[in-house]
Amino acid sequence: MTIGAKVLAAKMARTIFLLFSLFLAVNCDQLSIISAPKALEFHGKNQVDVEALSDVFGASLGYSVSHFSDWDGLTVKDPFNMANGVVVVVAEGIKSLKLEGAHTYELYGGSASETISELVQKSADHHGISFEIDLKESSDSFSTPLGTVQPDDDEVEPRYLKPKSNKADSDFMRQISFINGLSDLLVTSTDENIPAVHIIRVSFEAILAAHEPSTPANIEANKLFVNALEELRIAANKAFDEAVVVGLITSTEAPLARSKRQAEPPKQTDDLNIAQKYDSNYPVIFNIVLWFSVILVFSLLAISIAIATMDPGRDSIIYRMTSTRMKKDN
Repeated sequence: MTIGAKVLAAKMARTIFLLFSLFLAVNCDQLSIISAPKALEFHGKNQVDVEALSDVFGASLGYSVSHFSDWDGLTVKDPFNMANGVVVVVAEGIKSLKLEGAHTYELYGGSASETISELVQKSADHHGISFEIDLKESSDSFSTPLGTVQPDDDEVEPRYLKPKSNKADSDFMRQISFINGLSDLLVTSTDENIPAVHIIRVSFEAILAAHEPSTPANIEANKLFVNALEELRIAANKAFDEAVVVGLITSTEAPLARSKRQAEPPKQTDDLNIAQKYDSNYPVIFNIVLWFSVILVFSLLAISIAIATMDPGRDSIIYRMTSTRMKKDN
């Protein structure tokens, strides 16, 4: 091999290494399962496609799977005692977060922050109670089907964060306060027998821009967030009687800005010849109309045959109503 060929090979190897390193740097979203019921077992370390992310939580609730996936990190041990609730916290702007006792899986294939929103629509299709709130929005409260989420008044006074003088610190502490307020709302307003999906979005972008990752302020922010997650896990398990899946998604790619989640436009399915989707009450109404019509037809047929074969005797009501009687003089 000539010197020029060696140099060219070295440059190609360096380019491939840089591209591979760039891919690893971009693809750093993670899924952490913090809590799960005994009927479900999360295991393994295999990567999860973000397209199947909503199916992972949907399968925990007993919903059908929409996307094909060969991921085998979830095992259903008892199909008769599935989870009744799913609580997912999406931390935007942070690469990863170590949680004690959590099952962590790497995500690949796109933005996990956007894909998880499909779970809300899937829960609504199954008549479940679902909502998605974005805590980085400037609001004094958030309305949900469970009630209004208010910030927790018993806010912990931080040591290194300066919420009174730093807006980024103030916004982050406000999000932590809302998570604690949501924990209180779950305990008091949740019906454990109704399937529910709750998605809470938290942003770390401002706090990371204001403080370096290794600074005490940033370390304290992570600690406060982990404590809030633990309180949320305890509240969710209490609200759903341990039949709940609590998860955390860390995503470095922020989703498109939107104040409220809107339904996606209907897809054109005429070419696929897919059957029309009916309401869940359609089979009941169909059976009532069908069997009432059958009984009515046979009843009308029996009455018609009985009248047609009736003996027109003197005791017949038809004879009595149609015969003329002669008037007699006494």
